[in-house]
Amino acid sequence: MSNEPLYVAFVWHMHQPFYKDPLNGETTMPWVRLHSVKDYLDMALMLKDFPAIHQTFNMVPSLMEQIEDITAEGSRKDLPFELSLKPAKELTDKEKAFILRNFFMANWDMMVKPFPRYYDLLAKRGMHFTQEGVSSAVSRFNNQDYTDLQVLFNLSWIDPSFRNKDDELRSLSKKGRYFTEKDKQAVLDKQLEIMRSIIPSYKKLQEEGTIEVAVSPFYHPILPLLCDTDIARVSLPGITLPKTTFRHPEDAKKQIDAAVKFYEERFGRPPRGMWPSEGSVSDQAVELMIESGLKWAATDEEILFRSLQRQKTPEALYRPYMVEKGQGRMALIFRDRGLSDAIGFVYQSWPAEAAAADFVCRLRSIREKLPDSGRPYLVPIILDGENAWEFYRNDGIDFLTCLYKNIQNDQSLKAVTVSEYLDQFTPQDKLDRIHPGSWINGNFCIWIGHEEKNKAWEYLSEARDMLKDFEKTQPDPATLQKAWKEIYIAEGSDWNWWYGDDNSSANDDEFDRLFRMHLSNAYNLSGKKPPEYLMVPIRSKKTKIAREPAGYIRPDIDGRDSNYFEWINAGLIDVSKRGGTMHQSETILKRMYFGFNNEGTLYVRFDLSQNIAEDGMALSVIFPEKGVKLTTPLIKDKKPTNGYVIYKSSGENLWTEVKRCEDSAFEKILEIAVKFSDFGGAKGETVKMLASVEQSGAEIERCPEFGFIQITLPSDNYESELWNV
Repeated sequence: MSNEPLYVAFVWHMHQPFYKDPLNGETTMPWVRLHSVKDYLDMALMLKDFPAIHQTFNMVPSLMEQIEDITAEGSRKDLPFELSLKPAKELTDKEKAFILRNFFMANWDMMVKPFPRYYDLLAKRGMHFTQEGVSSAVSRFNNQDYTDLQVLFNLSWIDPSFRNKDDELRSLSKKGRYFTEKDKQAVLDKQLEIMRSIIPSYKKLQEEGTIEVAVSPFYHPILPLLCDTDIARVSLPGITLPKTTFRHPEDAKKQIDAAVKFYEERFGRPPRGMWPSEGSVSDQAVELMIESGLKWAATDEEILFRSLQRQKTPEALYRPYMVEKGQGRMALIFRDRGLSDAIGFVYQSWPAEAAAADFVCRLRSIREKLPDSGRPYLVPIILDGENAWEFYRNDGIDFLTCLYKNIQNDQSLKAVTVSEYLDQFTPQDKLDRIHPGSWINGNFCIWIGHEEKNKAWEYLSEARDMLKDFEKTQPDPATLQKAWKEIYIAEGSDWNWWYGDDNSSANDDEFDRLFRMHLSNAYNLSGKKPPEYLMVPIRSKKTKIAREPAGYIRPDIDGRDSNYFEWINAGLIDVSKRGGTMHQSETILKRMYFGFNNEGTLYVRFDLSQNIAEDGMALSVIFPEKGVKLTTPLIKDKKPTNGYVIYKSSGENLWTEVKRCEDSAFEKILEIAVKFSDFGGAKGETVKMLASVEQSGAEIERCPEFGFIQITLPSDNYESELWNV
């Protein structure tokens, strides 16, 4: 390559779902506020120490709207903020239970353990917290415990750079415990102060040339699917789509235009660039962006090479492309997936210096291998700018400091905003067509195709049609505007992210409720009663099986993993993969296997962590629709435990012993064998099953965390059916 540096464009995407109910002003979840004080401001301000590092920050307008709303004088805050503000002695038992359930939602290793008192309170509450243990935990905490928890939860979410530089926050961090109401007020006031600085700071840094602020469609919709849900078949021909096609490019245009208008009002200039929600593009979506005056957009490398219909090459990836649609054109850049994902998912467990050195080494290697084309190359690094850092030590500050220092001191690398590069080097290559897809696997399956996701699209389509009919009656413009806002919010990508089997979090039920609430609000504003189905959760209570059984098994029930082939044909559920970016739980159950023999016996195996109590702990396999459970004790480091008890339900939370069986063993693993007839099952029947870990009679963990496992017991033709699959 020539002496030109390798240009690097970091694009940090800042986004949260729209949590607020516009009708009653209630916000149940705190993530806009907490990520605001932990991620949005410090990420931009730290560039002041690295004048040669220029970057692009993509801000979603609905996020900025929520930031402004929370910080407005006299505005209603999120529920956790309100409960943080309330004196501990005035908290009701219900509010105390909410606090104990939600105020440990932080990365325990990186955000809780650094505060010894916070970690002590976690231990006092219990690492495994279930509904059954709520009243007991509530009574264990005194008023000082609750006050300390209110302060430490909010303090731990404030970025370490602010805690270290601010005298008052530094003093409170050092104090560590025995906080007062005055201390609590100081922390919450600092949070609002930080939030008020975010948008003005971004504006100032953009005017100084340090950063560029890009934008996404207003409520973060998947633009190609708004234009036409049938587009999903291009990348996945066999996908099952909603019964009703959603085809409203006018909504996609409104989401883009509203974002551009909102941006201009805050930043005093139109945006130049856009990260379309989830990097989702299509020919039609790009044309709409061009019509709105945008000059560049970004998506994933998979989209580029499917568009070019060729194998990936570095020289093709590390350059922008020009797309011409209608009367205009725009540049497209394509994220380097490996480098972007390394920051998002890999480096969090590395020492900061080693991670930064590895990243820069990879950039240098790219530069050395690129052929001299007469034009400098651009490496786009595009990723979530918020969720990764809670898994890094010191909130990622150490890693980013090392990374920026290394890049700034390397003459072969130059960090630029996207527009800085494009202003200097106009794209010479053109794309005639754009493969429709997103940054995830080059398709849209995260947002459409699953039964739950399709149902959400059908509900959205019906609500939109209702509002369109209501619009014809010439209602009050202000009411109509509010109703359309609810539809546009419901078009956001976030709701379908959590439907289906792809992703799960501790807040799945709340995301489901919020989506249905926004649609219900549209009906209420139109003077119509919401359909009954909007009162029923879309998200089903079942768990995805990671691996289905592949044949009969007949393991020795000895509590030991003595033969690799014993369970090789068994089905598998990986319990360790539960949870999401907002919540961390230390599970006792790690993996669950299940399989059958040809004589009507179900085998179940559990791999457990080392966190097993000496006494009083047991595991139950429950068949909820049959009213049957099998219970076996778990005793660590003693002779193998054999046998289980079969119970039959005799009323709400009451169980009657039916008989004792010998076919279970626990030593290194827990293995159980049970005849179909003992739990009321029959060959060929589909049954629901779950596992519960109990201690002293109280449930402390459940697998799956929500719902049940659905398995089909083999028929007499089981092996031939497997062969034909």
